[in-house]
Amino acid sequence: MTDELQTDASPFSASEHTILCVDDDANILSALKRMLSLEGYSVTTTESAREAIELLMAHTYDLIITDLRMPEMDGIVLLKEIKDLYPSMTRVMLTGNADLESAKQAINEGQVYKYLSKPWDESETFAVIQEAVVMAQKKRAQDLLSETVATLESRIHDYFITTIKIFSNLMELRAPKLLIHSKNVAYLSSQVAKLMELSEGQVQEIYISGLLHDIGKIGFSDRLLRTLSHDLPHSDFDLYRKHAMFGFSCLRNLDRMQSIAANIKAHHEQLDGEGFPEGLKGDQIPLGAQILGIVETYFELMEGELTGSAMTSMQAIKALYAQGDGAYDRKILDKFLIAAKKMAVNVEQQIAVQANSPAKTPSSPAVKALNAPAPADEGQAKKSNYRPGRGEDPLQKTFTFKILTALVNTYAGAKIDDRRDEKNGFLWVYSGSKRSEDNQKLDDWLTKNGFIYDAKLSGWYYPFD
Repeated sequence: MTDELQTDASPFSASEHTILCVDDDANILSALKRMLSLEGYSVTTTESAREAIELLMAHTYDLIITDLRMPEMDGIVLLKEIKDLYPSMTRVMLTGNADLESAKQAINEGQVYKYLSKPWDESETFAVIQEAVVMAQKKRAQDLLSETVATLESRIHDYFITTIKIFSNLMELRAPKLLIHSKNVAYLSSQVAKLMELSEGQVQEIYISGLLHDIGKIGFSDRLLRTLSHDLPHSDFDLYRKHAMFGFSCLRNLDRMQSIAANIKAHHEQLDGEGFPEGLKGDQIPLGAQILGIVETYFELMEGELTGSAMTSMQAIKALYAQGDGAYDRKILDKFLIAAKKMAVNVEQQIAVQANSPAKTPSSPAVKALNAPAPADEGQAKKSNYRPGRGEDPLQKTFTFKILTALVNTYAGAKIDDRRDEKNGFLWVYSGSKRSEDNQKLDDWLTKNGFIYDAKLSGWYYPFD
């Protein structure tokens, strides 16, 4: 057993180890010190348990050997106190045959390594002591390693937090509104994660992902940062769609950032594969990214980023639900709804202050939607989330189908008839009641974005290329 406790590279040397012996019998102490000193150990003796504690406070020992029966404080109490104060110290007990039951108690309460019977056998005593001091040495080495690892982990954590702060500061310097938006996304996303009963580590990752989800935008030009994505021309919109991949590239090689980078890259993906940058579907999209995608869209709708005009919280929520299960997971949406309602008022006020204009409240009554008209043009068409009409001419692109859907779903009675995948496909919008002021705003938006009104059919159609 002694050989198992030693390392091959470090042969045992008794002179490297210190032992404290405690016994109220001076003769026993003298005998122990003589025997152990001749073997090479450094030995300190005391007849008092309380003095032994004082010595332990002032010096370091590999091993303590204590008698079981002593006045003032017996060996059981002393060993228990040493275990609490100096758990790495190995403890050996001296006892007579008559005290075997008490010895068992000491082993349980003081976690004694072994006990030696009086009178002792020298060869057995040397073997036990050598095993004990080697164990103490190994235990101290393990404690030192654990302390070193804990220190390194603490430093890594500090570097991790510092990295996040650096990126946040860059965002604030580049575009203050970008950081405010990111903080909102981070907080609400973390609340959704908590409602989904994710682990503390996952919640933290999702929070950080939200805080840095737009880090890829810091390289954009001032003009691009100032322009709503709704108003971007085709060439700029293509660049805008790359920001998630830019953010992923910034973080993917950093320690502890892999999951966060993956969330950032996929936060614009959708379950039906209509998202970007990779067109991922279903479970291919990380859960954290799915949460971010819902929360991000919610804030962008309220900020007017997707439609050109700010929505209220309930309008934005309605628009998210209107996209059905194709874009978002309904279970996540339901948890999001609970979290969003709790902070809706504060968010609306904050966004209204930023935009310097209060959010508008819908007042349109529901009306019956009209039937779809006959096709307005001929030819093949392909449905897309990025182009409402047909063809590839970038000059024809003024908005995305996703933006159109989100906008129309907020107006009572308004609907889209999308049959672009049919042979003679078409895209029509019905804006509902003309007596509604809000629906008149939809008419204005459709006019601005190239739709043509057909008075006969009371609907707007998009002129295909």
